[in-house]
Amino acid sequence: MTTMSDMKLGDLLLPGVSALSERLAAGLESGEEAAEIKGALAKAVPGLPLGPIIEGVSKGLETALDVPISSVLAGAWDRARELRAAIQQTRDSEKDAVLLPLLDHTITSEHRPYVDVVLNGTAIARLVFPLTVTFHLEGIVLRIAKGRIADVLAGQMTIKATLKFEEFVLIEKALPPITIPGALALVHAEAA
Repeated sequence: MTTMSDMKLGDLLLPGVSALSERLAAGLESGEEAAEIKGALAKAVPGLPLGPIIEGVSKGLETALDVPISSVLAGAWDRARELRAAIQQTRDSEKDAVLLPLLDHTITSEHRPYVDVVLNGTAIARLVFPLTVTFHLEGIVLRIAKGRIADVLAGQMTIKATLKFEEFVLIEKALPPITIPGALALVHAEAA
């Protein structure tokens, strides 16, 4: 079972999606650039049905979405002056820890995962999937220890995400509010 501390962007987007490959196939039916990509794929691999290519691209996209949510949050929080001061304060101490409450805030993170379609060692197409993830966070308290974000001790967050192929929306999700009742370890979160 995936816990919040090790949840990836793919864990957020992919559950409940009937078939990513079907959505992707629908995306290849819309738009001028999608038609060009579809034509290039058909020309590059004549006689090979588009279905296996789409299935491979879907699997590649799943791999590209293997990004820890904790890294996205830590990367955004890293810009906060108070967090940087707490990190510096605890960097050289094994015992010191700082509790840092954050104001209610929203983090919008934009990504451009892609999948290269390769034939005989040569990339014949790069499919880019713009992804926007919005986190709305309330009542967040971070524990800073040993020069890094150690835990999220309290708070609530809502997450919305949209994954596209060109302008075609492949997946759009909004999760119900997630309450952080105890300690949420950010084991992969490294702050500078």
